[in-house]
Amino acid sequence: MSEYLLAINCGSSSIKGKLFQVPQFDLLAHLAVSNISSADEKVKINIDWEEGKGKSSEEEGEYGDRVHYASLVPTLLDHLTDTSNESHLKKETIKYVCHRVVHGGTHEKGIRVSKGHEDGLKDMDTLSEFAPLHNHRAVLAVKSCLDALPDHTSLLLFDTIFHQTIPEEAYTYALPPPDKPLGMPLRKYGFHGLSYASIVNSLSKHLNKPEDKVNIVVAHLGSGASACCIKDGKSIDTSMGLTPLEGLIGGTRSGTIDPTAIFHHTSDAGAAANVGDYQVSRAEVVLNKKSGLQALAGTTNFGHIIQNLDPSSASSEEDHKKAILAYGVYLDRLLNYVSQYLFKLLSTTPLEEIDGIVFSGGIGEKGAKLREDVLKRFEWLGVEVDAKKNEAKEGGTVREITAEKSKLQGWVVETDEEGWMVKMAKDEFGL
Repeated sequence: MSEYLLAINCGSSSIKGKLFQVPQFDLLAHLAVSNISSADEKVKINIDWEEGKGKSSEEEGEYGDRVHYASLVPTLLDHLTDTSNESHLKKETIKYVCHRVVHGGTHEKGIRVSKGHEDGLKDMDTLSEFAPLHNHRAVLAVKSCLDALPDHTSLLLFDTIFHQTIPEEAYTYALPPPDKPLGMPLRKYGFHGLSYASIVNSLSKHLNKPEDKVNIVVAHLGSGASACCIKDGKSIDTSMGLTPLEGLIGGTRSGTIDPTAIFHHTSDAGAAANVGDYQVSRAEVVLNKKSGLQALAGTTNFGHIIQNLDPSSASSEEDHKKAILAYGVYLDRLLNYVSQYLFKLLSTTPLEEIDGIVFSGGIGEKGAKLREDVLKRFEWLGVEVDAKKNEAKEGGTVREITAEKSKLQGWVVETDEEGWMVKMAKDEFGL
């Protein structure tokens, strides 16, 4: 009987996944659950089978005012193994499940968890304090899988693993010792690591060079945004810190601000507040859920912000003004990190050995104007944008957006976190 591996990526408002057959690791299906945190839209479950592997399906459902990952994951598994989809997949044949977990602290490798061997989950729940919008949900997903698939083994894979190579001087915060012992040091950890590892792998194949020779600055721009400086295939600095809040502004995240600003902004910053079924401080809610593009432009949709930059297509004069400011702030912060990391590379690496500036994530892949506005700031380094390439909608996993004579390349690279999770699982399980 065939065995299968499921890769699950739990976000703050969505679940993404891919199903693979073992040991060939043929991709069989894409899974998606969306609108989990939306008050206005129904939760949507999509299963898109590869041609000839099953019957694709889409369903909208009412799951109550408070949607729990503990109930959604079993529902997703039920849909995946429903006999009506013609896949003939049975739950007992799903032997491995990989979970993306945002915060792994100082862990340098993934953690195995199976029914009766669940000690690793205690560490993850402890770390939920530092990534409350992601870790706790991932833990719920793991527990749900253990209940629904009692014979499988889960592998917890952390975004922080990729950044364990950041040197001490770059990850250290200038703080005195904490008042009480904590579960881990207060320092920079960095996130989006699975994405960055995937990008290094894809670009190295495209350039036909070893991963440990890849030197790039990457901007992963989605609802959450970060930048990373990668030398010899390893992270040497990144914009996110102890939590995903540090660094670039996001859809609803403030990014780096003066730490005292929140105490002036929110009088009860230290008071408890609920985020779904997890409790955090009011400050964390404001900085993580009510700031960023939402606060500046009134929307987290970057496409709408770009549209509102043009007064003739803006929905109103007020939205036009908000869009100009939001875009300007976003570009300014992004340039701060890209230029900083580019100089880090240039300080030890000749320009001709730097492979370029990479854009990824939903905004990075679709934001032609943003990419051009970033790259044009480096014309003095010999960067030359190719307008036609940059505006192209298609072009494969890796596509260059600079001219042939450009002395520093610009790239758009599609990230594949689930695919990289599978590679890590193959190494871990020896499959």
